[in-house]
This record gives sequence, C-alpha cells and structure tokens, in this order.
Amino acid sequence: MMAAMGTLVATRRARARRLDLVLAGIGIAGTIDVAQFLAANDGMFRAAPGRAAGSVLGLAIWAGLTSVAIASATGADSRSLNQATVSLAALAALGGVGLAAVHAAAHVGGWRPALGGMLGLGALGIALGARAARGG
Repeated sequence: MMAAMGTLVATRRARARRLDLVLAGIGIAGTIDVAQFLAANDGMFRAAPGRAAGSVLGLAIWAGLTSVAIASATGADSRSLNQATVSLAALAALGGVGLAAVHAAAHVGGWRPALGGMLGLGALGIALGARAARGG
C-alpha cells in the first residue's frame, strides 16, 4: 500500500513538472511577443505613454509567470509559489483576452492580439492543471 502511494505521489509530481515546463515555454513565448512589440514601437513611449505602460506591465506579468514556472519546474514548491503561478497566469489571460477584444472591436491588430489571448488562456489552463497535479 505504501509503495503504491509513493508511486502515485511521484507520478503526480512528474506530471506537475511537465506542465510547469510547458507553462514556462508559453511564458517565454508571451514575454518575447510583448518585448518584440515594445522594441518595434519605441515611439509609443512618447506618443502614448499609457499604452506603453500597459505593455510594460504585460511584459512584467509574462516574465514573472515564466520565472515562477521555471522555479516550480526545477523543484521549488510552496503554497505561495502555486498561488503566484495561478495569479500571474490569470492576469496574463485577462490581459490577453481583453486586449484581443479591444483590438477586435476596433478592427485592428490582426492575428497578434488573438494569439496573445490564446497564450494567456492556455497559460491559465496549464497553471490550474499543474496546481491540481500537485494536489492543491
């Protein structure tokens, strides 16, 4: 019985680690997307500082999500780390979907905002899956 319980715990940890690695990959993609947008639109800092600040905040959220996912994947485990992961993923999802909706309503932006929304929703789903795999 104890051996079976140990195997179950090990299996759950392995699943959580795989999900954390996928989440880190999504976080890297989101970080690169926002960083590339900021680099390509550096005039935005003078012309539309509020828009630029929102983009910088988005960059910080994606970078933070990447960091906590990597920490979890490399063995760090705590209730606060799990909560930070889910919270940052929720913020990425909310920001991405909100940005996609605003761009769609204005008929601008093309595929890029939609991709950001999908990345955010994917990050949230994977973060919740990893938390569930840890038993949280």
